[in-house]
Amino acid sequence: MKEVLKLIIRFYLPLIIILPVVIESCAKKELVFKTVENQPAAFSYLPRTEDGFIDWVTAINRGIIKPRDSIDLKPKPQSPPLNLDIVFDSRTMPAVTYPHYQHTQWLDCTNCHPKIFKAQRGSNGITMEKIFGGEFCGRCHGTVAFPLKYCERCHVKK
Repeated sequence: MKEVLKLIIRFYLPLIIILPVVIESCAKKELVFKTVENQPAAFSYLPRTEDGFIDWVTAINRGIIKPRDSIDLKPKPQSPPLNLDIVFDSRTMPAVTYPHYQHTQWLDCTNCHPKIFKAQRGSNGITMEKIFGGEFCGRCHGTVAFPLKYCERCHVKK
């Protein structure tokens, strides 16, 4: 029993404390995890991609983390993940497929809409230059989510 309690204190408590900071920092672009060395020790239990970045989707799918919409003690019921792919056409690359499901497994719609993305087709003016500048997808990708150098993770044919 003591070992279980130690595991909960060592693993889950830091996650409960750090995840809201990570999500908030993602929006502010203050917390940069560009290398494994910059990541808090509490993240050492999380699965990694081949090059060492945290694989958040795998962590959720394996039940390692169970994100919540709120840190309130009595939160309102969470919305189920939205199973919707949005396809953005590109003139020079394969189309981008944005999977809402993976993102809404742990983020509420209001994390992105309407502050980062307007929920109207064609109204955002998304470009790679803006993304690399920290706008749109670049608010999280390249900081707390996988780096932008993996073109094939977004530019996929469906």
